[in-house]
Amino acid sequence: MIANDADFRVLGLSSDANWDDVKRAFRRLARLYHPDVAGQSGEHKFVEITEAYMSLKERVSSGSARTAGARAADGWRSEPRTEVTRNESIFKKFWRKLFYREDRKEGTHEEDFISPARVRFIGSVLSRAESEMFTVISKKDEFMSRGRMDATILRLRSRHPAVILLALKQISVYCANDEITEAVIEHFKKNIPVSETLERVMDVFSNSPRREDLAKVMLGHLPRFSEADVMILLSRFKRWKMQPEFLRPFLSYKSPAVIACALSGWPMDYRRGNGSDLTSLLKHEDESILIPLLRVLKREKLPSWTGMRLEKLMKEHPSPAVRVWASAIVRDQNLS
Repeated sequence: MIANDADFRVLGLSSDANWDDVKRAFRRLARLYHPDVAGQSGEHKFVEITEAYMSLKERVSSGSARTAGARAADGWRSEPRTEVTRNESIFKKFWRKLFYREDRKEGTHEEDFISPARVRFIGSVLSRAESEMFTVISKKDEFMSRGRMDATILRLRSRHPAVILLALKQISVYCANDEITEAVIEHFKKNIPVSETLERVMDVFSNSPRREDLAKVMLGHLPRFSEADVMILLSRFKRWKMQPEFLRPFLSYKSPAVIACALSGWPMDYRRGNGSDLTSLLKHEDESILIPLLRVLKREKLPSWTGMRLEKLMKEHPSPAVRVWASAIVRDQNLS
């Protein structure tokens, strides 16, 4: 069989297509025009694409060029040839036995291409074999995936931080299904995460619809977290744009740096209408707390008793920024 550009056109390809393109096109068309699918109306087309595919395959086996006198292009070079394939490839020998017949009774070596009926039969056998192979591979992948998930869930029942970290590393951000996320949440309801585990679990839940459930679980451990771990948790909450209900527990933490960080993450569009739940923080003298606090309180309606404290901050605090913010609140809300 001698391949030409017509073989590419039969498969719906341009003459510069590579061998991978040919294989994909043949498989797609074979499924479309297979007699089991298209019936008798597809027989002629199925024979035609099979002949074109075999012609191109023979050209790859022989290492011939796409066009007469041209060199083989990238992706179309023949594969390394062994002693067996130097004279004739194994693939070619196989197809020769299937598609050709030899008349040796009269001492001749005449080869005639077999009938379309045999082509259809062979194509049917190969198509069914391919379909069964894909089914087996699919079931194997499904089985392995299920096995990996079960192993991960089993590890999440451990109390050893290293085992938990190993389980979390096996969970992709995009494959944390309901079963996995539930197992993670159940684990951390009973166990406090270490720093490395905390960072990893927050990564896993970054796109999860259940990240608020995880956030509530982590807030339950807040008093026992180190300052570094609290800052890890708080930075994720701010990145996730959590509502103030999730930020308020940080305001009672012992570290001024944590309180200041929580206030700096307060949503700008949040309007409670009454800032009395934050006014207790006015007792602080720390500039890092007062500046973000006053920014939040400026958007709130404050009780009149806060006027005295604000006036004191406005007149006596050593930080110019604190004095400016306090003055603005007193002026805007008439808290004299």
